Amino acid sequence: MTRESSSLGVFRTDAGVTLSFGSNTYFIESNDPFHNIACKSIDQEDYIPLYVEIAKREGVGPEFRDMLLDMIAEANGESASFEDLN
Repeated sequence: MTRESSSLGVFRTDAGVTLSFGSNTYFIESNDPFHNIACKSIDQEDYIPLYVEIAKREGVGPEFRDMLLDMIAEANGESASFEDLN
């Protein structure tokens, strides 16, 4: 995957938030429960929740979640050990 195709694009309007990742586009309507989380993460420049939402919409399961948790733990200098969250 090239850098251009793997970049996250984020566009926010009064109607909602549009996420663009690769060739896929996702729209989060302003009445969607995730909209508030998306807006807060954009304001804080924390895009991890947006990647997680994309993965959820793509049907990527626990493997992606576990990979993200491992990456977060590693960034915090911790060991990632967690039980199944399902």
